[in-house]
Amino acid sequence: MDANNYGAQQGGWFNPAFATYGTPLAQKLTNWLYEDRVSNPAWQQPSEWAKVGRVAFLDRAVNIGPVAPAATLAVTANLGGGKNIIIFSRQATVRDEDAPAAGSYPVLPNELASYVSLQIQRQSGFIDTEDAPINNNFGFGYKPFIRPVPELWLGNETRTFTVTNTSSVTVNVLLTFQIALLDTGR
Repeated sequence: MDANNYGAQQGGWFNPAFATYGTPLAQKLTNWLYEDRVSNPAWQQPSEWAKVGRVAFLDRAVNIGPVAPAATLAVTANLGGGKNIIIFSRQATVRDEDAPAAGSYPVLPNELASYVSLQIQRQSGFIDTEDAPINNNFGFGYKPFIRPVPELWLGNETRTFTVTNTSSVTVNVLLTFQIALLDTGR
């Protein structure tokens, strides 16, 4: 490599968007996005990465429902559209499909979350999130679930989100994610 090695081997350049994570993790996050040949035309030229595109932070949503009592519904999605992405936070809202009757108290979305389970499985068959109550793996409302280390999702692998409703009402599930991807206009 040349004297301007921007690779992680010599503690080189990382995208400033990741500066708060410290150098080693910031470089890993940078490499994950910039080494993606789908989104970065200069994926083999680390010395050019500082000039290529920008890291875009986006909100993505997956709607699942309606899911009847004792039913299971699966939805397949690719949050990055084929590009490598980084998941920074995720949250779920589970709500009764029917509006509450006049004068009655509505069920809060976080109350139903313990009666709905979710499994996330990659196209390759690897299970990212085991089948468990959704409130164990996702945040809700004002408190999203944030991992200490962001999740790296491979761009060309779709995921199947499978919801099982064990409550007594028909529910709609909204999963929201804050992601980062490399925006190069491609």
